[in-house]
Amino acid sequence: MTLEPAPRRPKAADSLATVGDVATRAGVSRATVSYTFTQPDRVSPELRRRVLAAADELGYVGNDAARRLRVGHSLALGLLVSSTGNPVYAEIAAGAEAEAAAHGRFILVANSDESRERERAYLKFFESQQVSGILAVPVAGVPTELIELRKRGTPFVLVGIAEGPHDYPAISGDNERGGHLAASHLLAQGRRRLLFAGGPHPHVDLRLAGAKRAVAESATPATIEVIRVRVQTAKAGEAVAGELAGRPKPGLPDGIVAGNDLLALGLLHGLITAGIRVPEDLSLVGYDDIEFADFAIVPLTTIRHPSAALGASAVRILLGLEKEQDTQGRFDPELVIRATSLPGGGLA
Repeated sequence: MTLEPAPRRPKAADSLATVGDVATRAGVSRATVSYTFTQPDRVSPELRRRVLAAADELGYVGNDAARRLRVGHSLALGLLVSSTGNPVYAEIAAGAEAEAAAHGRFILVANSDESRERERAYLKFFESQQVSGILAVPVAGVPTELIELRKRGTPFVLVGIAEGPHDYPAISGDNERGGHLAASHLLAQGRRRLLFAGGPHPHVDLRLAGAKRAVAESATPATIEVIRVRVQTAKAGEAVAGELAGRPKPGLPDGIVAGNDLLALGLLHGLITAGIRVPEDLSLVGYDDIEFADFAIVPLTTIRHPSAALGASAVRILLGLEKEQDTQGRFDPELVIRATSLPGGGLA
């Protein structure tokens, strides 16, 4: 009689099973699998038993200590932003932290301050800390170091626009539509000489493309000028205002779309200081609807994106609880009309 060796159960150390595999085997959602290992009190005893049995069969290890032995990762997620001076990134971080906490995870926030060198240093730091994933809002484009980290087993989600062909997840609001909304609103106020001021970023390029489309579609002839700034800060906006104030009055635009609210607030301050009335002489629209927009000396019309929801969704994608495709259409922009764009004092 020949004895057949018993089938070998895969060990945790060599298992390639994922949260999705366990969910499919147990007949439950990915969220239930995540809660089983991070917040077991939220799962019924029967569901917990099924998940643990499926995990055991597949060789999936859910507790953090064992997971670190298996893949060298911790409960921490890294969040890399290009500037904490931009309140939008604080909103993204708040959404990410709330979602991470709901799954027993923690967020390590790193600010590159628009520096490529600091960005690279922080990516090395994240790898040394064995974070289990990275949410990236890079300075400009996806750095090579981030791609290499992914090849070595640390996934990332780009919160922004992915340039060219890519195989990593990226989520963003509809920036082209946002730019179109902003310029269309100015055109509806009777503005015909528009200016777009913005930085060198893919999402800003899309906002500009939307503004240009609105001008091209206008039933009444209109023009759009473009001014590029290196960084989208209030100080940069003030500098643009200074350049505009030095022009002869016929050379001034009568409507401005700014690449973000910080830039718009700097423009607003600089224009008013130079004696250019907003919105009587010139209408202004920002982008992002940061908290300060509503508290400006002239409340700022702007385009709102759900930044906190973007951060939360990025965490869910990293944890395998959501797919990139599921986010489409959920972050549509919204025009928030305030005083800076209304020369006649009414809504349109």
